[in-house]
Parts: sequence; structure tokens; C-alpha cells
Amino acid sequence: MQTTILTLQIQIKRLGNMSSLTLLFCITTLIGLSHAWMPDVRPDLQSKQDRILAKLIGNTTDYYKVLDHDDTTILVGARDIIYNISINGLRENSRIEWFSSDADRELCALKGKREADCHNYIRVFARLHDDQILVCGTNSYKPRCRHYVPTMDESHPNVARFYEIVRDVEAQGLCPYSPLHNSTYAYADGHLYSATVADFSGGDPLIYRENLRTDQYDLKQLNQPDFVGAIERNGFVMFFFREIAMEFMNLGKKVYSRVGRVCKNDRGGPYNLIKSWTSFLKARLNCSIPGDYPFYFDEIQAISPVIESGPNALVYGVFTTSVNAIPGSAVCAFNIDDIMDAFEGRFRSQKDSQSQWLPVQEEQVPVPRPGQCVPDSRTLSSIAVNFVKNHPLMETSVPAIYGRPLLTKVHLYHRLTSIAIDPQVRALNGDYYDVIYTGTDDGKVTKFINIPTPSSGGTSASIDNLKTVLISELQVLPIGIPVRELIVSPKTNNLLVVSDGSLVTVPLHHCSHIIDCANCLQIQDPNCAWDQQTHECKNLSQPNHKFGTKSFLQSLNTTKKAAKALCPKSSASGRGPGTVVPDGTILNFGTVTDNNLDSQFNTLQHGDEDVAKKHIYANVASVNGISTPMDNDLNSPDLDVPTAMADDFLLGTFNEENKITLHSVDPHDLMNSVNDPLHATAVGEEQKLQLAGKSFYWGFGALALALVFIIGMVVGLHVSKRNCKPPSIHSSHRNQFNANPTFGLKHGKDINLLMNTNHYCHPGKPSLDLEKDRSHECKNSTENLEKELPCKTSTLTKVKRTYI
Repeated sequence: MQTTILTLQIQIKRLGNMSSLTLLFCITTLIGLSHAWMPDVRPDLQSKQDRILAKLIGNTTDYYKVLDHDDTTILVGARDIIYNISINGLRENSRIEWFSSDADRELCALKGKREADCHNYIRVFARLHDDQILVCGTNSYKPRCRHYVPTMDESHPNVARFYEIVRDVEAQGLCPYSPLHNSTYAYADGHLYSATVADFSGGDPLIYRENLRTDQYDLKQLNQPDFVGAIERNGFVMFFFREIAMEFMNLGKKVYSRVGRVCKNDRGGPYNLIKSWTSFLKARLNCSIPGDYPFYFDEIQAISPVIESGPNALVYGVFTTSVNAIPGSAVCAFNIDDIMDAFEGRFRSQKDSQSQWLPVQEEQVPVPRPGQCVPDSRTLSSIAVNFVKNHPLMETSVPAIYGRPLLTKVHLYHRLTSIAIDPQVRALNGDYYDVIYTGTDDGKVTKFINIPTPSSGGTSASIDNLKTVLISELQVLPIGIPVRELIVSPKTNNLLVVSDGSLVTVPLHHCSHIIDCANCLQIQDPNCAWDQQTHECKNLSQPNHKFGTKSFLQSLNTTKKAAKALCPKSSASGRGPGTVVPDGTILNFGTVTDNNLDSQFNTLQHGDEDVAKKHIYANVASVNGISTPMDNDLNSPDLDVPTAMADDFLLGTFNEENKITLHSVDPHDLMNSVNDPLHATAVGEEQKLQLAGKSFYWGFGALALALVFIIGMVVGLHVSKRNCKPPSIHSSHRNQFNANPTFGLKHGKDINLLMNTNHYCHPGKPSLDLEKDRSHECKNSTENLEKELPCKTSTLTKVKRTYI
């Protein structure tokens, strides 16, 4: 609201010549729009740049892809190399190199591909029996797979020196041809299930395992899909993808999100159907805002692994609108049981190409029910197998839990691209929460949780009472670099952020960055709690923490005002807004720059001046590319920065801009005081906005009075003109009085020099024309006017009718 008021005052100055009625209408319209459009809820913790623990920089053409990971190590597929990297510090432990042959590269170039495309991009990795590993790569648009076996050192039998190739085969249908193809895979029960393309141009998508595949060029099964993930559950392998919806083709072109499944024991059909799936079915994923006309987020972008969230098994997904629609993103979660129930519903079919898609009648479904897992699918009848091929789509959509997205974002400049979950984080009260991390296509990482609150009529959670708590939104990668993958490592308290050409680790939480009780509670992070004994915001996941101690404070399901009220008075005040934290972030608002170091010192308490100087100088040094160590008493145990062990990665932060944290908005107290996220300002600008807000109402009242005065003047002059109309003999030379005079001289015969109604034409005063004295002309004109006017008028009225 304050930003809107300031904008209105600027527009008032620019529109000085606009009529008052039009200006009043514009003001009323803009005020109404400020109430109609509300920004997204923003977190307490925001920063231009997050604290980078470690990073590994490569080339944007490396197309990094996480192949496998555990608590401490990750395997990353890149161009011609597989990296084994430690998460803590991003140190390279070992690597496997696999280059394309000269013949394959020459053939790739002859096919018209660029030199950067004619490399071997590792895309598939699986652990086989007997410690073997399976690795597949694009191999210069000629995919191949290799089986590696570790070779042991005789002196150290438990340590592998290198890997030896035991098998090298073609991988058509198992691995994509290009790193740009959206593909996925899952390894289950000794078989590799791949969802990719099977030709050079990428026009033959398929779901493949050994000799089984979806039918080629059958649009009912797959219609230009983009695969985003695969999971194995309850005897099935499920694939998540988006595709052009065949059921919508008669109404236009539309992309829907799908989940497809196949049985792991599927062996194909009888006779000529031996190479076709007998269990492939698909259903739509419904991620939408409910209402009479639901708003759908139709394009799935990424999924998480199966998360055991209490008694439920959930899959979280990121969904967006289409690229030419309103830019929006959402996070939805789906229960595995709901997905299974959708496949037990009715089938959907189309009688002919001009008919609508309708549910299939139960009596038309063959027995046994198509799509179910049977001991030997080769014994099924041809009718059952053909029914699955012609009716793969289910009528029922898979609903999201709570019937709505867990997070929605409408932003002009970024969309969500990736997701990772820190499952079942225990809060101070003993409740467990899934902490959700999402990445965007402009390098940001958002952290939030969802709190299902009980409804007024019972203990069950309702749709309207689901509370989304946005904890932080931090800039991790340079602006414009998309986040491709996110990996959570709770053991090391690190979040791995993957882009096409870099790996970055940041803290999972920022508890130690907050040195104020109110801010520690208002951030509502289940990882963080305020220690009343040491007056610190601590991480609850530390090994030495004991749950149930009375010295800790935490508030999750309350408003920000209620959370602040829990703090003791001595701790609640803290250092207030603009508090500098160890990494340079300033809570609530403000920036730390070279120009305002002294002002930051003056705003802090006198007793913390030395500490503040260290923090601010450390932040300025990081901006200039200098790493400045801080005292040990300023560092917390969970924020130890790893030491560089190789030249392949760098420590520190990106040398860009200082961190700021914008003013936050509580979901329950969302008011018009929200700042525009595109025009975030520092403390000085906010003070200007406050002054502008106080003076707006006085200015609005003055504007109304001026409007009444102008209308009265116009009406009065109009009446006087009608009563005292001069003779028509001088009408061709008479000046016309205008309520809105033009401030400037016009070249021509008739020049109106009466710029103000209060100015009189006196012989002794200089006229507006500085080159010639026209006092005698003014005198003669006045004498003639007195003779011609038939009624008594004032001198002011006579002067108004004077012409030169």
C-alpha cells in the first residue's frame, strides 16, 4: 500500500494538466487495484545470495546429473566422466572416464550435430549383483552401456583401485541420444526400466524393459511425452511424465500430467503381442486450485522419491502452467494409495475420432481385469491384451492430498524446476514435518513446511485450514542459472544444488544466522529453537540436543505476533530490524554496503559494536572476493566451512551483491503494507514510504477542496458571461478566458498574455513581451472597452476582456 501511495504521488506530479475529475478517477481505480492484487506470501529470511559452503564449477555443456547418492557421497554423470564427490566440501574422491571413439564422433558430426553434442554424456547408473555397476551414456548420439567390475588391491582387499570393463553393448531404448532429452529410469529386481526415446530425432518415445516396450507411434499410449521421474512400489514401476492430452484433441491442444505404471512380472502377451506390455495404464495427476472453475497446473516438472510421511507414502511433485500462460508454479503431493485406487477405476475410451471420450461400461471390460499383475501374462487372451492397448487411459484422476497444492507461486520471472524433501523433521513439541525445498529457473531455493490444523468441527484437517509456512527464499546460484536437481543430506546438514555446469552446497537451515528471539520464533522453522539460557537460535538436529528441555522456545502454528509474545522482554527486543547476522544477512530489511557501514554501527547496540564491525567487514570482504575469517566465538558447530583439498572446486560465495532480507508477510495478517517484491528498498526508502503514507490522506483532502473550488469558479464565470455579453462587433478580437490556460506563448495574431486572473494591466508594469512596451495599447483598449460595455462591470472583468 505504501508503494502504491508513493506511485500515486509521482503520477499526480506528472499529470498536472489532467482534469481533476479524471485524476480522481485514476486515484480511485489504483487504490482498488492495490486491494484486489496481493503479492505472494514472502518468508522472513530472504537474501540476495545464500552462504555457499562449497562449490564445484564446470562448463554449462557438462550437463551434470546426479546418478546415485548416500549421506556423504554423490555420483555425478557429466561429459565423458563419472565423478565420485564428497558432499562435505565437494571434494573429488575418484572418477571413471569414458570417451566416445573417433569413429562415433565423426559419424555424429556427419549427422549434422555440433562438436559439443558429439560427446558421451553419462545418463544411467545402476548397481548390479556381485558389486558390478551398469553405466550408460549418449556416446555421440549412439547410446551404449557398459558393465564395470571393481578390481581390488591385493594389499588392501577392501579398497577398489579401479573399475574394469566386462561388457559393452548398445543401449537403444535404455539411454537417451542427447542430454537434452527428458528421460528417466528405475532399476528393480535385476531389470532396468527406461522411459526415453528410441531414435536419433527423438520422435519415438517408449517405456522399455528388455524386449517389452510401448507400441511405436501409438498416440493413445504416449503422445510426445516428457518424462520426469520413476519409482518402484508394490510390484509396479510407475513413471511420471507430461504429454499432449488425446482426450482434449477435439477441443484444442493441451498438456496434461500423467502417472503410468507397468507390472514388474509382465512378460508380454501371447502370439504376436509377445513384445507388448500387457499392464501399461496411465492416469491424470490433478494439481489444481479447487473451485467452481478449478485452476490447473498441468505440466509436471520434477518429483521426489517416495517419502514415508507417518502412515502414508507420498510423492511430492512440482507443477507449472504452460510457457505461454499466466506464469505459475505449484507443489502437490500424492498418496501412493490414491494412485493405486485411480487404476482400479473405470477406463476411458473414444468410439471414433469425432466422438467424445467417455467411460467404458463395466460389462465391456474383459475378465480378468486388464492392467492387473498376473503370474504369467503370456496366458492372457488376445482380447484382454488388445483392450489394454486400446484403453490405456483411466477415467478417474489422481487427487492431490488435501485437494489442493501445498504451495502456489505466481511470479513473472521464475518457475519451480526441482524439489527435494527432508522427511519427518521432529519439532520441539514432538510433531514431525516434511521440510520441502524447491528450486527455480533463476537460481533460487525456497524452503517451506505445511501444517494441517484441525477444523472447528473436529480433529481432522480440512482444506481451508492447511497452513503453508514459507521459511526462506534464498539466491543460491547466479541469477538466470536454473536449478536442475536438489539433494538433501541431513547427516551433514547440507543441501546440494545442481545446475548444468556447477555443484553448490548450502546449509539446510540458518538457525545460527538469527540472533534475535522474535525472529527465531517467527521464522517457524522446525529445525530452529531459541535457547533461553545461551540466548542463541540453535539447530534441534544437533546430536547434543535433548528434547523436552524447558530452556528452548519454538512456535510453528501461530501468527508472528503470537510467536513474538512468547519471547522474554529482554530477548524479544533483540537487536531489532536490520540486525546483522554472521553471514551478512540482515533480518527483516536493510542492506550492508560500503556506504552505510557507519550507519549500521550507530543503529546497533553499543555493547555489540565490535561484533557488528566484524560481521559487516566480513560481508564487505566477501563482496570484493576476499575471504575474511571470523573469530571462533562467532561460528557455530553446524556451520563449519570445509577446507579445500583439491583444485577442482572453490570455497566462498559468488562475488555479486550483498545480502538483504525483505519485509515478510504473515499468511494470517496479510495486509496492504506488503512491499512490492520488484522494488524492495532499504531502510531509508521505507521511511520515505511511511512519510508518504501519512501525508497521502491530507493531500487527498486538499485535492477534494481544490476540485470543489475549481468547479465553483467555472460555474460562476459561466453565469457572468451569460449576464454580461459584449457586442458582437468586437467578437473576432476578444480573448477567450479558459479555466485551464496554456502556460506558454503561442505565435500568431491573437496572443493571450493574461496568464493569471489576478494580474491587472497597468501602464507602469512591464508586459510579458519584453521586446516592446505595449502599455499605451493596453490603455487605449481599456478606454474603448468602457465605452462599449452596456452594463456595469468591475475593473477585473474589463481587464479579462482586454485584447492586444
